[in-house]
Amino acid sequence: MRCHLCLGLSWQPLCKNCLETILAPTPAFRILESGLKVYSFYSYSDIAPLLHTKHTYIGAKIFAQLGHHTFFEFLKTFELPKGICAIPIDDHVRNGYSHSAILAKATKPFLTPLYGSLRAQNHESYSGKSRAFRQANKRDFILTCKDEIDAILIDDIVTTGSTLEEAHETLKKHGVNVLFALVLADAKEG
Repeated sequence: MRCHLCLGLSWQPLCKNCLETILAPTPAFRILESGLKVYSFYSYSDIAPLLHTKHTYIGAKIFAQLGHHTFFEFLKTFELPKGICAIPIDDHVRNGYSHSAILAKATKPFLTPLYGSLRAQNHESYSGKSRAFRQANKRDFILTCKDEIDAILIDDIVTTGSTLEEAHETLKKHGVNVLFALVLADAKEG
């Protein structure tokens, strides 16, 4: 197989050299209006072609590599207490896999992924839509995990932050203490 970036021969979709150079994470954070702190590792424009692979079969492997390269490496720098859960946002299977569930899996052994615990009832696509559209068409999340836990939200991209804020509010209503959110990329420029 060839690396998706340099086209060199590789056993994985992204070669080790590209992961260490082109895809060296630049951790950043922003605080949403709800007070939720969101950690990201790339600018959306820097990895957009890789993020768009989530609609393809090879995307499962690319997301697994990116999750390990960012989330796993980030979390191992902390001494987190046992029992913190990773909650992927709407990990409904599309195109054969769930990209948010793959990212949540990358947090093991530091966090305990709770697959299928936060599901959207509205599956309207937000891609390229305005904040007004997103607020008018809420995800309407349902929570299926136990209450009164500590958790970290997991998703691939933060754009306006409306999905993360809605998920945060849903979890708070059920007594879930959301510590922060982890995303691969932040689409906010500047």
